[in-house]
Amino acid sequence: MGTGLRNKIIVITLILTTFLALFRLGHRPSVEEVGQNPEIVYSSGQILRVVSDETINDPGVTHFPRGTLTYEVEILRGLFAGRVLEAPYHMSSPAHVRFEAGDRVSVRIFEFEGDVLIAEVRYPERSSLLLGASGLFLVFLCVIGGKRGVLSALGLVFTIGCVIFLLIPLITAGFPIVPMTLLVLGLVTVATIFLLAGLTPKGVASILGCLSGVMVAALFAYVAGNLARINGYNLGNYRAIFHLAEGTRMEGLFISSVLVASIGAVMDTSMSVASAMEEVKLADPQISRKELFRAGFNVSRDVMGTMSSTLILAFIGGSLSLIIFMYARDVSFNQFINNDEITMEIIKGLAGSFGIVLASPLTALISTELLTRRT
Repeated sequence: MGTGLRNKIIVITLILTTFLALFRLGHRPSVEEVGQNPEIVYSSGQILRVVSDETINDPGVTHFPRGTLTYEVEILRGLFAGRVLEAPYHMSSPAHVRFEAGDRVSVRIFEFEGDVLIAEVRYPERSSLLLGASGLFLVFLCVIGGKRGVLSALGLVFTIGCVIFLLIPLITAGFPIVPMTLLVLGLVTVATIFLLAGLTPKGVASILGCLSGVMVAALFAYVAGNLARINGYNLGNYRAIFHLAEGTRMEGLFISSVLVASIGAVMDTSMSVASAMEEVKLADPQISRKELFRAGFNVSRDVMGTMSSTLILAFIGGSLSLIIFMYARDVSFNQFINNDEITMEIIKGLAGSFGIVLASPLTALISTELLTRRT
């Protein structure tokens, strides 16, 4: 059996085993399993007709309609599939849109013991669009990327599965958040890079460089968070999380969010540096260790500059509406810089950037040692 085939079998076995474990850990009992009916159910529905229109045009600047539209909706899935219900839709902002017959919507149903008490139209049905767009992206990734694209898609699915079905259940079950986050992200890093590069010098250097960068990001987030007095209780919806998931240890949730947000950029940086150095070595097998490291270090400088900008801009984009609001309110710099959300976004961006800055040269150093040791 060839090495490539053996590695593929190992990878497939690892992924299947892990997903089985994730499914069991992340599985929540259904309504029938616990013997209770939920009070609120969200389901997909299709608009049949408008029953009544009690909206008026807003006399303000935006001129959007306000009021209540009542629709006749057929429920398409779930406990009440096939039922036709009258469901109001409350319009109060420009984000709300008028629906027409045939449109699919998300319906919130208040029920008790299988009987519908109240039904409301809540949102446009977006699941088909989002799933279709995600599937289209994976197809493009596989077609354009070829074999590596397929492996990248597999790694992406594996990463999302680990976060949703492993990390989140571990956090809500009361396990220490930061150690569990590092453990899961370590698994993601090893699996993703192994899929792309295998246990080659490039792959090993990428894994070690990425993990080192993530550890630095965690350390910086911990120190900066403590000095700024930022923890999980400063995050949005912390009251709801604390109430609904009583076992969650909120204190480490902020650091966990930093690590999850940073891991992709740090992994990309380490892989870019290691891959470039491997190409340099292949192009000039007689290159000295010093010259190879200099080449890798120069690449790492370029990568860390662009990736740090990408990371910072991503975090700025996440809080752009808040920044615009503060600018419009002519908020002072002191009030702006001390705001919880702004402080958290700055720490997130800097923590990830610190991880990139360390991961880049360290990956170059490890790659140099591994690539020159081979010859």
